[in-house]
Amino acid sequence: MKSLPLKTRILVCFFVIIITVSLLISLLGYYVIKKDIIDRAQAKVKNDLNFAREVYNQQTSNIENAVRLTALRFFIRDAIVAGDKEILARELENIRRLEALDTLTLADGNGTVVLRTRNNSVLGDNQRNNEYVSRVLATGKAVGGTAIITKEELEKEGDELVRQARMKLIHTLKAKPSADKEQTSAIMIKAAAPVLGQDGRVIGILYGGNILNRNYSIVDKVKNIVYRGQTYKGEDVGTVTIFEGDVRISTNVTDSNGNRAIGTRVSEDVYNQVLVNGKPWVDRAFVVNAWYKSAYEPIRNIDGDIIGMLYVGTLEQPFKDIARNTMLMFAIIIGGATALAVLTSFFLADCITKPLRSLILATGKLSNGELGHTTETQTGIKELDKLAIAFNDMSRQLKERDQSLILSNELLADLNKRYIDLIGFVSHELKGIVGTIIMNVYSVRDNILGQINEKQKKSLDGAARNLDYLTATVKKFLNLGKIEKGELEAKKAIIAIKEDVFDVIINSLSTDTARKNLRVDNQINANLKVDADVELLQIAANNLLGNAIKYGRQGGDILITSRTIDNHTEIEVYNDSAPIKEDQKDKLFKRFSRLDNPETRSVKGSGLGLFITKQIIEKHGGQIRVEPKEKGNSFIFLLPIKQICSSKENIYV
Repeated sequence: MKSLPLKTRILVCFFVIIITVSLLISLLGYYVIKKDIIDRAQAKVKNDLNFAREVYNQQTSNIENAVRLTALRFFIRDAIVAGDKEILARELENIRRLEALDTLTLADGNGTVVLRTRNNSVLGDNQRNNEYVSRVLATGKAVGGTAIITKEELEKEGDELVRQARMKLIHTLKAKPSADKEQTSAIMIKAAAPVLGQDGRVIGILYGGNILNRNYSIVDKVKNIVYRGQTYKGEDVGTVTIFEGDVRISTNVTDSNGNRAIGTRVSEDVYNQVLVNGKPWVDRAFVVNAWYKSAYEPIRNIDGDIIGMLYVGTLEQPFKDIARNTMLMFAIIIGGATALAVLTSFFLADCITKPLRSLILATGKLSNGELGHTTETQTGIKELDKLAIAFNDMSRQLKERDQSLILSNELLADLNKRYIDLIGFVSHELKGIVGTIIMNVYSVRDNILGQINEKQKKSLDGAARNLDYLTATVKKFLNLGKIEKGELEAKKAIIAIKEDVFDVIINSLSTDTARKNLRVDNQINANLKVDADVELLQIAANNLLGNAIKYGRQGGDILITSRTIDNHTEIEVYNDSAPIKEDQKDKLFKRFSRLDNPETRSVKGSGLGLFITKQIIEKHGGQIRVEPKEKGNSFIFLLPIKQICSSKENIYV
């Protein structure tokens, strides 16, 4: 991850918080607008539709009651029985006008028309196929509802109703395409009731009603009660419409000229849902020339067939403007809060980073060696003041410690030099003395200076072994001195590692292996040659084989093998012995370090052999490790292969 300045991180964090809070506030604003404004508006429209339906149903009940009560009047029954059409015509016309009905027609008990109040010249047609007349004849009860009245039926009532029903269809945006240019039928709220004789038989049927085409009483009543004439930017806030099919026949929706939009048509989406599928529409809809929060439901005849729609809508623009203004207010608040937060974040970031920059500068000087350098401790921030004080204390202490370390290092350097010089001096002095002693002891033991008895020979054998150990120890100290002085150099040459190194060491240690009855098997590839310092590798091999002999089991095996793995040649020296524990591995290759267990306590050792071996192997670019086995241990060292000179000889270069 790319590192950023603290000030940038602080500003980024503030911006993330600001953006997150802004988004949350925006979502809250949207939720408030959606739930409290838009959804409530849509729910209100649905309730307004319920009210409009009640008004519509009330109008239907009024017409049904008017027809039913008229049919119950005695003079109607008596006039029908007496055949007095003049009285019937006069009284029914008065009732029609009094009840404000468009039609009021009387048929006899067989359904044949005997009187029309508006046009009494067209009589004698049988109305048994009329759904209302047939329903009364079948049940003997009054019935009311909504019906489609054809042009032919309207003509029987007179030209005035024909003209009222006829309307030109007007092209409307988003409406379903249609080839029709004119509509001549009408929707009528209609009722029919039986006229009963004294014996209870139906002696006549009275039916009539009001056509809704260009009749604005229902739609204006709902509008005035629900919306109270409210307008917005010159547009009516609320509108109500009665549709015949998908055509507006009674509405207070206005067109672009301000006239009632009679003859316009509903949008195709509403048409499909309400008229085709018979489901209510409660959603926004395009009404003539604007979007409204609207609610539509089907109008059905007494047989349940859909013949039209009832609509109530609220202009959407006021709610959109409220939503926009609300969101604008939220935006202003968010913008102001963002600006304040940005300024605050810059101020806070500067307050924090300015003293930190001073501390960074002081730290840089400290790292460049200006120990004791201090910085300002009055930053204005309590925590940073403490940090500055702590830094100054640390700087002073570092200066004091540095001065102390200089003295200590000088003393240690002197002691180390004396230690190295002592190792070299003692080793060289001992080397000469031990060499002379060994020569004399071996001369006496081997009868060169005269015959000795067996007891004396055994004593000298013990002395010779101790001198051999002392010689090996002196050599190790000499090598340690070279290592400590950095004078250990590898004078490389091409050598056969089996013949020039391990065979030589095995032969030199044959007396020791014979003493413990050990079997040594050297399986190193005879063709394996390496570019190495033969003397150093002999020292390493001598240390490894010497340890294998010293710590090996009486009568055990020592196995030396080689193999090539991933551009490395691996030499493994195995001996039967007590397996080394995992927690003892780290001690093996440290100077003057020996394992503390029963097997090692009885064997002399300086703790330098494996340390020197490790230094030699690493000097050649290799590695060494130990792997405990089931019945012994393997010391394995690897030397890198840099070049293969032939198919038979692997040579390190």
